[in-house]
Amino acid sequence: MIGMYKDTFRVLSKRILKHIPKQEKKQYAEEITTQLLLSEWWVRAEVIAITVAREIELDTMPIIEKAWKQDKTVVIPKCYPDEDNTMRFYQFTNKNELENVFLDLYEPKEDPKKLVSSQDIDLIIVPGLLFDYQGYRIGYGGGYYDRFLTSYNQDKISIAMELQLVKHVPHEVFDLPVDAVITEKNIYKNPDI
Repeated sequence: MIGMYKDTFRVLSKRILKHIPKQEKKQYAEEITTQLLLSEWWVRAEVIAITVAREIELDTMPIIEKAWKQDKTVVIPKCYPDEDNTMRFYQFTNKNELENVFLDLYEPKEDPKKLVSSQDIDLIIVPGLLFDYQGYRIGYGGGYYDRFLTSYNQDKISIAMELQLVKHVPHEVFDLPVDAVITEKNIYKNPDI
């Protein structure tokens, strides 16, 4: 039953995100980036995991470029659907290391020398379509992050526009909340952490 609710939220969220004007989204992204860069999580992190955003999402390249300028290590995920939807992170140093795998999703080209262990990641910025104030989220439905987060014990946050926040996101026992959601207006910390 919860899965049906999630699917409905997923469809509606994508529709809303597609209709936000690019300039408006860019403004939100700049304000969110400012909040993020001043946050305790960002300041103490040396290795940051983040996705290269899809067209409908907030642009993450400015965040990645800020991390590079601050000599932080940036890692991005590669998904393995044939390996029980696992995900591995690879160091990202320039756009030439990306490949478009499907549906506007850019991932790193597989390079064993750039593989980074989850224990070495200080902060993971978890993507999503919709979030609630407790840090639960609705993602794209593959379950990659839910699987990854079960064995990840460092800082985990999300970035979102205020209009991506709702009072309650339907979640199941295996869904794990992030520590905080950073928006253009506020930082909503998970009250249970």
